[in-house]
Amino acid sequence: MIVRLEGILLEKSPASAVVDCHGVGYYANISLTTSEQLPQVGQRAVLHTHLIVRDDGMELVGFATPAERDAFLLLVGIPGVGMRIALSILSAMSVSQLQEAIVANNLPMLQRIPGVGRKTAERLVLELREKIGALAPTREGQVLPLLDEALRAMVVLGYNRQHAEKALRAAFDQCRAEGTTPSVEHLVKHALRLVHNAA
Repeated sequence: MIVRLEGILLEKSPASAVVDCHGVGYYANISLTTSEQLPQVGQRAVLHTHLIVRDDGMELVGFATPAERDAFLLLVGIPGVGMRIALSILSAMSVSQLQEAIVANNLPMLQRIPGVGRKTAERLVLELREKIGALAPTREGQVLPLLDEALRAMVVLGYNRQHAEKALRAAFDQCRAEGTTPSVEHLVKHALRLVHNAA
């Protein structure tokens, strides 16, 4: 199984890349998001990869981050979502935006993606609601935009950033367990109660 490529970037397009590893050129399908994060042709590049083996051949898929690869694997695990649709989704939004759309049950946002109709959008939410939160952040310290906004509000109020983030995540997890869609105001109020109860 090929899980990582590192070498010289020979070719790059919005949907594919070719990386030369010790004289062997590897062709990988990629998302637009990954394409935009790759260096210029001729420079050293790293792709985190997943190899799809089918009866009619093999397809190598490359990603700029492990988090994007993890999201791809979740997506292709859903009935009716193949490699092309999964890459279309990851081309249209970042991993954190996908997380937010799933958690918030934002069907209109998902339906704007080419290849994703209402039924597919509903299936994405149904299948991923309990799994999407387990994805690794795309960079250290990154949180969902909703949590990020709530965290900034608590820091402005004078709360310790680390304690505030812990309380907000607990509040967010409780909302998910209850099946409710949290707002920034709701998260902050809930987190404040948790902080005061812990004091």
